Amino acid sequence: MSEPNSLSLHQLVVGQAQVKLQDLRALVQSMSQWRQSPESGVYLMVVCLSGALPENKRTNALVDSVLQAISPIALRRGASVYQVSSVDFALLVKTSELSILSLVRDIKVDVLRAIDRLYPGTFGSIDQSRLALSYDLAADYRSAAARIAKFSEVAAAPASDPTKKRGLTEADIQKVTLAYSKFGSDKFVKAFVKSQDVVLRDAGGYSSKISEFYFSIDLIRKPLFVDVDMRGSGRLFNEFTLTLDQIMLGSVGLLPECPGPWSLNLNVETIFTEPFETFLANTPPEKLKNFYVEFRQANIMENFDEFQVALGLIKAKGAGIIVDQVFPPTAGLVDLSELSANYCKIHWQDGSEEILRQRKRAIAHMQDSNVTPILVRVDAPRAFEIAEELGINLFQGHLVDEMRKTAAA
Repeated sequence: MSEPNSLSLHQLVVGQAQVKLQDLRALVQSMSQWRQSPESGVYLMVVCLSGALPENKRTNALVDSVLQAISPIALRRGASVYQVSSVDFALLVKTSELSILSLVRDIKVDVLRAIDRLYPGTFGSIDQSRLALSYDLAADYRSAAARIAKFSEVAAAPASDPTKKRGLTEADIQKVTLAYSKFGSDKFVKAFVKSQDVVLRDAGGYSSKISEFYFSIDLIRKPLFVDVDMRGSGRLFNEFTLTLDQIMLGSVGLLPECPGPWSLNLNVETIFTEPFETFLANTPPEKLKNFYVEFRQANIMENFDEFQVALGLIKAKGAGIIVDQVFPPTAGLVDLSELSANYCKIHWQDGSEEILRQRKRAIAHMQDSNVTPILVRVDAPRAFEIAEELGINLFQGHLVDEMRKTAAA
């Protein structure tokens, strides 16, 4: 949404007290002032509806409700409140490390309640890992400044098409199948399949360890359904990925030749389909021994009984397991060694530095249990510093690709 909500830039009355809602420019000035005279115990917190909710849920009514939820908490904690976009807010507060954790929790709970009051049943479509982020300015000023810079870039960008995006439908899934039939395997794979390496970064430079092949959702969306917002699609998105799984398995022979370890990201349900059975039959044993199936952690837990059966089949063929989409707050929540996982992909996120540090023992337990962590979605140099603290030296992400190319030039 492009229009400001009705509560922007004025005094919000909470009981007999008032909370002054400031704008992005004021936040930038406040952070610049802190930079000139830094002090410990100052935190930036971002409440990001734009990253957590599908576009059709980011209404004026919801923004107003979220602001009403945030303001009394900010008032009690002595926090300054800023509206950094038409749907996103930030708070600056001086507090302790323990208190910031409770502040994030309180705000997240009240924001989730505000969402549920307006849109009952939306809980499953909320990306809670992006909803509320916090940064200790003394330790992570660069990350905090980079996050605010993104809001500035959006504010300075030309206005986008105001047309609201819609949710995914069954017709969209059929459209993908029809496009595959129309263009054929070779053209479809060349147009929409990408690969990205998991890279070892050490004193010797960069070396590829595993090549992942996957369908790029962004590439598929542009020609087929540019007006669709994938977030909040629930089971339909799972059905969409199941369709892509079938296409991928039928097209493995068209992928670039990979002499070393390689992986495909699949659903647990896919392991019991005919295309996967055919894939196993047609893939040479030596290639299967270099193969890893990547399963999303949530997909494993949702289909745990089926996963245990799938695990036996995969291991019997000499292939391995990678657990994907382990977000910082859930690292260590599941004992991945009990899942016979070989690798674990932990997703780097803005503002996750402190959470990852708190998960240091859990990550060490993974490593002691022969589950090797990989930090993925790496898009900031800060990620390498945190990874070094945690003993992680395997990475995946666009920044890693760029750094590798620069090193090889």
